[in-house]
Amino acid sequence: MLSRVAESLFWMSRYVERAENTARFLDVNFNLLLDLNRITTVETPDCWIALILVTSDREKFDSLYGQYGAETVTDYLVFNRNNPNSIISCIGLARENARSVIESISSEMWEQINNLYHYLQTVTPQSVQNDPFSFYREIKNASHLFQGITDSTFPRNEGWDFVQIAKYLERADNAARLIDVKYHMLETSHAGHGDVVSGSVDIIQWMAVLKSCSALEAFRKVYFARIKPQSILEFLILDRTFPRSINFSVCAAKDALWRLSGGSAGRSFNSADRLIGKMEAELSYTTMDDIASKGLHSYLAGLEQGIMDVGEQTHLTYFAYHTPEIEPVEEGLRTTFSGNGGKRAEWSQAQQQQQQAYCR
Repeated sequence: MLSRVAESLFWMSRYVERAENTARFLDVNFNLLLDLNRITTVETPDCWIALILVTSDREKFDSLYGQYGAETVTDYLVFNRNNPNSIISCIGLARENARSVIESISSEMWEQINNLYHYLQTVTPQSVQNDPFSFYREIKNASHLFQGITDSTFPRNEGWDFVQIAKYLERADNAARLIDVKYHMLETSHAGHGDVVSGSVDIIQWMAVLKSCSALEAFRKVYFARIKPQSILEFLILDRTFPRSINFSVCAAKDALWRLSGGSAGRSFNSADRLIGKMEAELSYTTMDDIASKGLHSYLAGLEQGIMDVGEQTHLTYFAYHTPEIEPVEEGLRTTFSGNGGKRAEWSQAQQQQQQAYCR
């Protein structure tokens, strides 16, 4: 498989997953505000800041809008084309990557991503403000349909492995960011409420964290007692059966990477294999006591950095284009597909911008 094709499949999958995660976060946040306003006065800016911290660059948002609210955050995370992580940007980039490898994907996959792209062109900020729940449901369902079509129509070859690596790395990264931000905000937000109200607010907020990972029902089937932060953290970080937990996602990404290289627990053929294998082993033997002793923020920051390192090493191993050390070639004879001093090929300049967006 050409590295160009593999990279386009990787980013197509990653951008669809990122758009679906953003839509789910926004949808849950709207519902959270409705639930909280029934029992206490809610500081609206605080509820919206978390979304920016999880999904985007706060400094860039502040320079464009300056205030946090439903309209500004929705505009930035849904419609702003200058934000590479907005829903409209992600779906546009996913469609462009799918179009560039249209001969390698099924026609049903292309039709689905193309239909979603054109649907977004018809949506206006006013329509989203009037009915946010229908809009976010449409984005989530379209993403799930795309993944289901991919599962049903895409051959289980190298391309499939790159699709899986991208999906699960993005999923693990989003879960780690969400837990980190939400835990910090919840632990510092008790002031100003009575004990009963504060307890109710905490329960609703932690339920929202579970809903943001589509994990509330799965969590209740495992933990029958009252919702507790410790149990939620254990489920979202360490559970090996729930498909949106960090542990499950890292294991799935590891399996796909090892299928590509032929690696195993006893041997690693490249740095990506080694790093993902190390992450999977550490998660397998980590307990909540270990996380508490290290500090949740430090632990999650290490996971986020590890996920980023795996993505970078995957890029260097499978996508980056290098030329061997050979005698210099006259400038006029250089081909358009040649590298230059270890840099990537000219046809991959657009993908370099994607790599920068990934390292957000």
